[in-house]
Amino acid sequence: MGIGELARANLTTPAVLAFVLGFIAVKVRSDLRFPPAITTLLSTYLLLAIGLKGGWALADSGMGQLWGPAVATLLLAVSVPFAVFGLLRGVVRYSVADAAALAAHYGSVSAVTFTAAVAFVASAGQPSEGFMPALVALMEIPAILVALALAHRHAGSGSLGAGLREAVTGKSVVLLVGGLIIGMVSGPAGEASIAPLFVVLFPGVLVLFLIDLGILAGEHLSSVRKAGWQLVAFALIAPLVLGLAGVAAGQRLPVWGWVGPPCWVP
Repeated sequence: MGIGELARANLTTPAVLAFVLGFIAVKVRSDLRFPPAITTLLSTYLLLAIGLKGGWALADSGMGQLWGPAVATLLLAVSVPFAVFGLLRGVVRYSVADAAALAAHYGSVSAVTFTAAVAFVASAGQPSEGFMPALVALMEIPAILVALALAHRHAGSGSLGAGLREAVTGKSVVLLVGGLIIGMVSGPAGEASIAPLFVVLFPGVLVLFLIDLGILAGEHLSSVRKAGWQLVAFALIAPLVLGLAGVAAGQRLPVWGWVGPPCWVP
């Protein structure tokens, strides 16, 4: 699949078009809105469904394939906050608090982005490995701790203990890890019993969720003008650079099993 065809396939998926619909609804001053309880329910469903599917996949394949990607994930989760913090402090001249907050944001992971990515690669016929939800949960914690440590070192602020508790007990981590464990323990029998809800309905719920995100983006578009061109440029460029770096690393880094030499991912 070429780049143009890939871009077309991505931009014309129901989920992406649903996001555009939500954005347009705000601009034409439609009364389309989701109650906060519905938004919470949709995000809870998606996170739990991703964790469950990851647990079922691990129940089939085992834990041996997880360790290599887990080490790479930890390295990225630690190194990215340092790089972002240094760039924002040294080049953009942001305050310690703002630089640390953005370092945690970019070193951590967006559950929404991950959900959309999982749906996209599945629609392209290249489903992700079952252990990916575990890596999402793993990436959530060290980036936040590194950012808090940087803030504490440079400005004497930020509580590592409170940050660790918030990272570990946050909704995203609890649902992803909890779903992963439930899926692994319940196995194929558990999957068969609840797959109609958490597998078959997943794409449709994602469409509803992205309508809500489109509405949110449309309502807060004016905030972009207040951020300044440096932050807007950084927000546009950083995800592209970090995403390409992650893809390149995934293609080149060795993946270790329990024993034996590394096999290079093509």
